[in-house]
Amino acid sequence: MRRKTKGYLAIGTAGLLLAMVSLVLEHRIPDTVGATGTAIGMGLFAFGFSKFRTLRWEEKEPEIMHRAQIEENDERNIAIRRRAQAVSGEVLQWTVLVAAWVSIGLDAPLWVTVAAVGVFLAKSFLDLFLIFHYRKQM
Repeated sequence: MRRKTKGYLAIGTAGLLLAMVSLVLEHRIPDTVGATGTAIGMGLFAFGFSKFRTLRWEEKEPEIMHRAQIEENDERNIAIRRRAQAVSGEVLQWTVLVAAWVSIGLDAPLWVTVAAVGVFLAKSFLDLFLIFHYRKQM
């Protein structure tokens, strides 16, 4: 377990260093390179340190982590989580369609409207595909 925690700590530290170097070299490198370096660095920092803290907590409080893992794998909680994800997907899908209508009303460029409608249709087709897929499994 200690090797994993040290590895994640190294990832977080490397990400923080990359972000700091990108900020220090702000005027010496192109903006796109600096922004990419900062974004990747902060992403690595967040990932590494969150995994590090989780593993350290697991080492210090194994009984709490065991209870949390049992709760996470409980059938009722899985059903609740899936239902929440389904409802949030529906809300997001219809919000994208409203955004398409608003973009038409605001006379936005055509690509904005087409992109929003494309996302709406992609989500609709994905829903249908998954419905048929899961019906075959059950």
